[in-house]
Amino acid sequence: MKLAVAGKGGAGKTSISGTLSRLLARSGRKVLAIDGDPNPNLAITLGIPPERLPELPVLASDLLERGPGGPTLKRSLPEICAEYSVSGPDGVTLLVMAMPQHAGTGCLCSMHATVRMIIEAASDSAGEVCLLDTEASPEHLSRGNAQYADLMLTVVEPYYKSLETGRRMVILARDLGLERAPLVANKIRNDKDLEAVRLFARKHDLEIVGAVPYDSSFPEAEQAGVAPLDLAPDSAAVAAIASIARELVPGG
Repeated sequence: MKLAVAGKGGAGKTSISGTLSRLLARSGRKVLAIDGDPNPNLAITLGIPPERLPELPVLASDLLERGPGGPTLKRSLPEICAEYSVSGPDGVTLLVMAMPQHAGTGCLCSMHATVRMIIEAASDSAGEVCLLDTEASPEHLSRGNAQYADLMLTVVEPYYKSLETGRRMVILARDLGLERAPLVANKIRNDKDLEAVRLFARKHDLEIVGAVPYDSSFPEAEQAGVAPLDLAPDSAAVAAIASIARELVPGG
């Protein structure tokens, strides 16, 4: 299965992406996680120590070649992973799209295209999952990064701006041909919060695949620079994400 995870900045998409990746790996899936955000932070949520971040490899800018049918990868996905990936806890394989080191170096158009081709090349096997943690803007959708995903999770908080951003992202996902782009209601503190998301979803014909409660262990993990799954593996939020994993990937 191929999953994309999107959402407004601060909604919690990376925390959910990393936790979901590791839970799926623990269920026996072979997981390829792609950090598609130019400000990459997925490694921390996967449990890779902060001191390793400066040494993380990023995808090369020359992995594509142009042909009559459009861009294609010059190398196989196993070859790309062998050179540019790192292995995280629970055996998750991580690819980082980019990590700009200097200002004024130009756009990342070719890197977005590379990620799109990697997702297309990823296995459709039931035992394998490719998960893309997108950047916190609709740009990845305008560039079609999620085009080859089976579905896109849109993480929203129970506030209008987050919900409206999620609605716009779902529209763009549908334009790409994704049949499912369900919402994940995140940081839910009470029934009023959950009902706000449900009302918005009903009004705009949006699917909700699950709700994750507000959990203080998640910001505590951010402060400590560790994965939520390592800091509080039995937390309510982790349990809710595990439930979403089972809903999306049978046996997950």
